[in-house]
Amino acid sequence: MVIDKMSRGGSDKGWAWMVVIGVTIINLSILPIQQCFGLIFRERFFSLGITATQTSLILHLNGTITCSLGLISGPMMKRFTFRKVAFFGAFTTVIGICTTAFAVSLPSIIITYCVIIGIGHGIMFPATSLAMNTYFRKKRNVAMGFSVTLTGLGPILMPLLIAILLENYATTGTLLILAGIATHSFVGASLLKPFREKEITSITKDNDITPSFAELKEENESRIENGAVHCRLLDAEFEREIKKSEQYPSDDTNFESTKEQRKSILAKISENLDLALLKDSRYVAVILGMGVSLVAETNFNAMIPFVLTELSGLERTSIATVMSIQAISDITGRLCVPLLAQKAGWTSRNLYAISLLGSTVGRTILSIWGNSYVVVICVALIIGVAKGTKAVFQALIIPDYVPLERLPAASGMQMVCNGILSITIGPIIGIVHDSTMSYVGALHFTSMLSVSCVFLWYIGGLWQLKKSSGEVNTRKETIAIEKDASECDA
Repeated sequence: MVIDKMSRGGSDKGWAWMVVIGVTIINLSILPIQQCFGLIFRERFFSLGITATQTSLILHLNGTITCSLGLISGPMMKRFTFRKVAFFGAFTTVIGICTTAFAVSLPSIIITYCVIIGIGHGIMFPATSLAMNTYFRKKRNVAMGFSVTLTGLGPILMPLLIAILLENYATTGTLLILAGIATHSFVGASLLKPFREKEITSITKDNDITPSFAELKEENESRIENGAVHCRLLDAEFEREIKKSEQYPSDDTNFESTKEQRKSILAKISENLDLALLKDSRYVAVILGMGVSLVAETNFNAMIPFVLTELSGLERTSIATVMSIQAISDITGRLCVPLLAQKAGWTSRNLYAISLLGSTVGRTILSIWGNSYVVVICVALIIGVAKGTKAVFQALIIPDYVPLERLPAASGMQMVCNGILSITIGPIIGIVHDSTMSYVGALHFTSMLSVSCVFLWYIGGLWQLKKSSGEVNTRKETIAIEKDASECDA
């Protein structure tokens, strides 16, 4: 088709790199409130008497709402462009941050931070992801790496800036300033130019792309002929249905027909959601393991200011410095580890497991020798590299396991699984702290959750396969065959 040719010709160049800049601006604008959650709300939560359990509930409820919005973002972007969706998500996020500034009770914080900001993030992130994947084909990994690396600069600078803002404007003023920073996401959203708009308005000199009058005439005649054939087929089908209903008019036939229709609807739902993936025990082990570890790592990264206040006795400025050092180590891991992994031939799954073990080692050291500032800095370096490694390779595990045509469904199920596990397991970490009155037990429980991912993958048989690329492709072909077989059964 003409549009396909134009799409391929317009990707990976031109305005595509402006889209990268737009996505980066959006991330740098709206993510600070999430990345510096503990630093921003630490003093307010202490003054309100909010417990660790309630803090974990706030954190994970926000994540659950964000993940659940991924189910409706697809239909939204079918009706509206990703630029409009991104504008709406940015507007919702800004409103949420502004209202959170004046939230001085647990219910109001849940409504403003968890619900409103969660909805904004849940609408925004799928829109930016679709924009990147639409504009890039061959250079998608380069573009994503560029955007992720620039986004990683935010956690280096923002903790220090937020510490200064808290010193001068308290929590309310800091959040209002962060809301002002978040309005820059409108600039980023404006750069997410719809791809079809470019196809229609752009002028190309490629003769292979521009259709001739004869081609258009032939295409129109073909459409008319196909439409006539389609109408005749519909008429024939309608006549057959009438004859069938006249021949079998009994109630039993109607009941069987209704039953078959229900089966057909269920089969279509199963096919659209690709529920056949859940028959693969290895895939189930992958998403469960990643979901549990994501809950643990997200909780720890957000609660670092609370942990350092209790175990190390650090003040706001020192905590911000530690978070910035960890962010620098994070970027180092994102840049260096993939290069080393490519030369060594390590798989994404193995490196993800190693990153979880690295975080576990860092938390164990912190729980034992956390009263030393030098140890805290060393732990920040270890956890930063592990966090950067995990951030890179967690996005590659599912694509390495399932075929490309099943990736949207597989990723959607992963998001739903993450949301369910976040709200069910996340608050338990806070309960452990409140029951032991110490973050030491909470750190050990968090590490146990991270290691459980490795355990689930092991008992799921993920390391019984050879790590060659041919083996991965064979596995993907097997999954595709299983899908075809399930569709035939349906």
